[in-house]
Amino acid sequence: MYCNKKNVNILTALLVRHGVRHIVVCPGSRNAPLVHNFSQCDALVCHPATDERSAGFLALGLRQQCKSPVAVCVTSGSALLNLLPAVAEASYQHQGIIVISADRPAAWIDQLDGQTLPQPHALGDFAAVSVSLPEVDDDMTQAWYCNRLVNEAILANKRPGHPSVHINVPISEPLFDFTVEELPEERMVRSGSWGESTVRDAVMKSFAESRRPMVVIGQLPPESALPAESIANLLGKAVILSEPISMEGLPASYTDQMLAALGGGAEAYHPDWVLFAGGHTVSKRLRRFLRTLSHETMQLMVSEDGKLRDISQDTDWLIYADAPEVLQSLSEQCIDSAKGEFIQLWDRLRKDVTARQSSFMPAYSQMLAVSRFESQARQDNALFYYANSMSVRLAALYAKGYCNCNRGVNGIEGSLSVAAGASLADESRRVYCVIGDLSFFYDQNALWQRLGGNLRILLLNNGQGAIFRTLDGLDKSPVRDTLISGGHETSARGACEEHNLGYRSATDSASLEDGLRWLVHEDSERPLLLEVFTSADTDEKEYKRLYKYIVCGQ
Repeated sequence: MYCNKKNVNILTALLVRHGVRHIVVCPGSRNAPLVHNFSQCDALVCHPATDERSAGFLALGLRQQCKSPVAVCVTSGSALLNLLPAVAEASYQHQGIIVISADRPAAWIDQLDGQTLPQPHALGDFAAVSVSLPEVDDDMTQAWYCNRLVNEAILANKRPGHPSVHINVPISEPLFDFTVEELPEERMVRSGSWGESTVRDAVMKSFAESRRPMVVIGQLPPESALPAESIANLLGKAVILSEPISMEGLPASYTDQMLAALGGGAEAYHPDWVLFAGGHTVSKRLRRFLRTLSHETMQLMVSEDGKLRDISQDTDWLIYADAPEVLQSLSEQCIDSAKGEFIQLWDRLRKDVTARQSSFMPAYSQMLAVSRFESQARQDNALFYYANSMSVRLAALYAKGYCNCNRGVNGIEGSLSVAAGASLADESRRVYCVIGDLSFFYDQNALWQRLGGNLRILLLNNGQGAIFRTLDGLDKSPVRDTLISGGHETSARGACEEHNLGYRSATDSASLEDGLRWLVHEDSERPLLLEVFTSADTDEKEYKRLYKYIVCGQ
């Protein structure tokens, strides 16, 4: 019988699945549920040690000889601090140990409760990963979070260099309810380097055996681009879901629009094998789609730095590799006719969505501005920077090539400054920046630099943060358009005069066309800015009308 603490049971199950065999256990009451669980598992061998300082070094000796992960478990309070000498020694020897510490709930830390101190990160730099598990109730998100944290910590201990890791386990009273008959079936994330032939062969074998393969490409830097022939091959080997921020050279994907057209069903479009490569995505629908897939779907995550980013909440494999290397290998894989049928199914959807979007004619709005800008400005050797929020979402609709964007944390700040910095790197290269009003005014200090005529700015100004108009339910707040969306009546004209930028504005379709010709074709030794004034109501209406047309055809 096991304890009734779900986070303890998840941890126990994953220690077993990851092949941990030896655990050094120290006395205590708060860690009693942990020690009890470990003792009930035939796969685990418990080694008692009273002194935590000695326990840590005992675990190091076991790790040295077993050549596999070894854990040490202590109770709460100063017990954890006594492990620091052994953890430091283990880390410098690249024989890191898994430290498991029981803890009081966070609410009781520093509240004069017994044996309490701030335990997360108490081992400092000597623990490469430090996680504190949630206390899990019936919330499936909390259960996934706990599973993910344990997988992250153990995977970090397994990676090259074998650093020590720390798993902190808050446990609420009552502590001694041992009534659970079986441990849960927990997902174990496997890991390995693409340079290991066994890992590479296993991944390629699973790809070869799949019938409905899909590759999802998040944000990658421009230098990650594959040769055109490899991209063409890749498109014939798997369904590719990408965005303008994904990779240089990929054709327009219309990922968000296709997923909107699918709705919540259409299981025929669900893959049985998914590889995710790259960083952030823009589309929330894409993340939701990945999280609705069957647990039977093989899901693989390519990670350059070895960190688990479980975007689908169901990753099976963590692959240490550069994304282009893995994608290149997939492009060279042979496929059979069954794969081709799945690809053709998505290709028909893509073709239908493309046709509908191409035939949609937006009224004068930010959508029209970006659509016409992309038609006129795309040229070889130019760089395109899109700001976050609504700007990059409009890029996902209309961009005809790769777009740079600050998607690392998706913040409002710095979009104009990054584009300005890029324009200073090579003054012979045209740099375009498409940016919304709040992002521009927030970052207008970028214009203090001595910037050249290669920087061209398309400023979309509808008097507020347009992204807030797309959030369901926010319209119920009477202060959405003022306090929440940052409503204003500001123009960039004064900033342009102050910083010596050429300035024009557009207020209708005709002045938009004239302004875009000026922005794209005018020879200038100073930066140029076209400010497009639109109505927030019209922008919202046109955006929703497009998606309704894509989904319903009307």
